[in-house]
Amino acid sequence: MIILLKAKALMLKNWLARMTYGEVFKVLGFGFMGAFFLLFLYWGFIRVLWEVKSVQIVGSLLSLKLMAMVFLTTFLMIIFSSTLASLTTLFFAKDLPILFHSPLSFRSVFMFKSLETSVFSSWMVVLAIFPFLGAFGHVYDLGKDFYGLLAVLSVPFVGVACVIGIGVSLVLMCLFSARRVREVLLVMGILVGGGLFVLVRWLGPEKLVRADSFEVLLQYVALLEAPTAPYLPSWWMASAVMAFVAERKMDVVGYGGLLFGAVLLAGAIVVFFAEKMYYSGWAAAQESPRGRKAIALGREWVWIPSFLGRHFRALLGKDALIFSRDASQWTQLLLLLSLVAVYLVSIHKLPLDTPYLKGLISFLNIGMMGFVLASVALRFVFPAVSLEGKSWWAIRAAPLSLWHILWGKFLSGFLPLVLTGLLLAWVSNWLLEADAFIHWLSYGTVFMMAFTLTGMGIGFGSLFPRFHVENVAQIETSPGGLFYMISALFYVGLTLVLEAVLMRIYYWMLVGRTAVWPATVVLWVAGALALVNLSAFIIPFVMGKKYLEKVDI
Repeated sequence: MIILLKAKALMLKNWLARMTYGEVFKVLGFGFMGAFFLLFLYWGFIRVLWEVKSVQIVGSLLSLKLMAMVFLTTFLMIIFSSTLASLTTLFFAKDLPILFHSPLSFRSVFMFKSLETSVFSSWMVVLAIFPFLGAFGHVYDLGKDFYGLLAVLSVPFVGVACVIGIGVSLVLMCLFSARRVREVLLVMGILVGGGLFVLVRWLGPEKLVRADSFEVLLQYVALLEAPTAPYLPSWWMASAVMAFVAERKMDVVGYGGLLFGAVLLAGAIVVFFAEKMYYSGWAAAQESPRGRKAIALGREWVWIPSFLGRHFRALLGKDALIFSRDASQWTQLLLLLSLVAVYLVSIHKLPLDTPYLKGLISFLNIGMMGFVLASVALRFVFPAVSLEGKSWWAIRAAPLSLWHILWGKFLSGFLPLVLTGLLLAWVSNWLLEADAFIHWLSYGTVFMMAFTLTGMGIGFGSLFPRFHVENVAQIETSPGGLFYMISALFYVGLTLVLEAVLMRIYYWMLVGRTAVWPATVVLWVAGALALVNLSAFIIPFVMGKKYLEKVDI
């Protein structure tokens, strides 16, 4: 394993030595953007935690319960992420045939690939929770020792989650075929997401807003004091933090010992079974499925309007056929539907006692729908160009211009995205009992956001293509995917800020402060929205097209 780590270090050293000034500038630009985004999250978490801390009687308990839920969510996300990532790194990586035919033991190869999987699957999740942990330490003034404790305990906490995910993938590959494993993982993802939702709804955070009696408050305090999944390492991590806040040093050492003991025990068990099962699982993954026929659904099930022209109809038919054949793509729609259902149920459960609160939530719901659309576009639109893979040369050799190809990709992503957004807007506004103005503002904004976010997804996906990846997750988590998501969130936020001006005028009209719409302000807002959307659509789209003209795979 030491030899493989040295080889990896030399590869990294050579990559850094061959970097051009343009690549250095690109890396630094991504680094500054990522740091700015993390600082923005840090500032937002500070504001939230100050508000939570100010809640009388239960403020501190609620903060600690929130900490436990963050660790539990992070723990489950790392398990699921490492399970998905290990399928590629442990069983389908391109360098595995070379490693297996080298004079290295299976254990060394497995441990090296497991370490690679752990880093690849956890770095983004860990980076995302550190703004919250930093804000927690700042709000409660815990000092430098708190951050040192987090740095030490994060290693076994993340390690045990990654080991569990790797062990799950190892067992699944030995029990099922490679195709069946993806379906099993999809069911696992839905169960994990549903379990988290049930946990949040079981806690009932809206009770803090509607504590109508002292009895309800006492029940909620008892609920906050109860442990959250006490037998999982996430609770041990949260308990160590709670003990540090309460200055109980022996408890900190005890829970830290549990974490280190858990990762060593789990790692030893997985390595023991890997020596017996890893090679056979890898060999089975390389074989073609027997006794099963591939099912091609054909284009007859897809209705494509004739007015689009034969070029666009051919491209849309090809994308629809490929989408139907790839179970890892279309089965994720089930997970998307479950997340949308969770969001709608959460809206239905909100305590909307006053017209002002109902209007405020209805308006903020537009921003949440924009976030949902951006997330869906990151998963299905941004990778559209990269998913052509090594066959990109074939589509470029077809009698189609690059504009036809990109606009075909745009149409195949825009139509499902806008239908999803409009349906989500209609159902959420119906649940919120929004008035007519909010309804039409939501429909118009969702249509506009779907159009622009699709164009941004195709543009950034063309500007940062990754044709030589082994799974779609590597496209989404690439620097280009991160840059697209940050840009999309900034665009959604800016749209919400501009439309807030219209909402303020509308409510002034309701309370009688003004009688008519000020034409100058409305025209200014409409012009600003048009400029923002045109810039967000055209700039990445044109830049992506120019880059693809000279790219060579």
